Amino acid sequence: MSASGVDIDSWRWRLNHACAALGSIKRVVVLDETPSTQDAPETRAAEAGTLVTAWRQTAGRGRFGRQWADTGTEGVAASFVVEAQSSERLAVIGAVAAAEACASLLEALPAEVGIKWPNDTVVAGRKLAGVLIERRGDLAVVGIGINVAQRAFEGELAARATSLAILGTSPNRMDVLLELMRSVDAALDASDAHLVAAFARRDALRGTRALFATPEGPVEGEVVSLEPMRGLVVRTDSGERFLPALTTSVAEWGVSRRVSPESPLKTADSERR
Repeated sequence: MSASGVDIDSWRWRLNHACAALGSIKRVVVLDETPSTQDAPETRAAEAGTLVTAWRQTAGRGRFGRQWADTGTEGVAASFVVEAQSSERLAVIGAVAAAEACASLLEALPAEVGIKWPNDTVVAGRKLAGVLIERRGDLAVVGIGINVAQRAFEGELAARATSLAILGTSPNRMDVLLELMRSVDAALDASDAHLVAAFARRDALRGTRALFATPEGPVEGEVVSLEPMRGLVVRTDSGERFLPALTTSVAEWGVSRRVSPESPLKTADSERR
């Protein structure tokens, strides 16, 4: 029993027992509470094949240092330690795995689960899950956060975020973790071609208008084509432009306003989970 009264041993036993049916995930570490599963000492010391999760995460973070709005014990936070490979491939692995896990949990409902490049899981334009990829020497950490039991979000998140509960289903967090383990394990074993095809089936960005943050400043336009491991082509007022995956993020989706070229919006060290 943990300090918070949670039966962590039960979580630990069930999740590790599930590893017997998996190929790449061999061990699960369950923490009572941590600021971020990405930064926990247990994650930093873990070998490839380890999943670190927590009953409560209090200070999650995302791409380019952005803050993830934690809601205590209402979401799932999971960090998968894997052998290092390209960040772009791992981003697609995380995106596909998170979306497939959520879709499986929502399969009895009419919700269509999509991926907003590079790796957000969205339903009806609202974020359900996010992914953060970090390289650490010969290893990498795939961090995935899923909104599970939240019934409402405050402030600007009210129009931008959703949860499994809001979407009409009520799995417990153990069910979500078990489904996520299975989908991450399958994605890690998949070929690039399979991953790209799975991503394309759920692509929610192509054909829409967005504002992108880049090292050179903001770029606004319609997404013409997208290669999830390379980047995307955007049709702007001055023509088509290729934006590489490594240095580009979606700053605003479905924009209708125009931005000034002098706008300071950039990705330089400026979103998961």
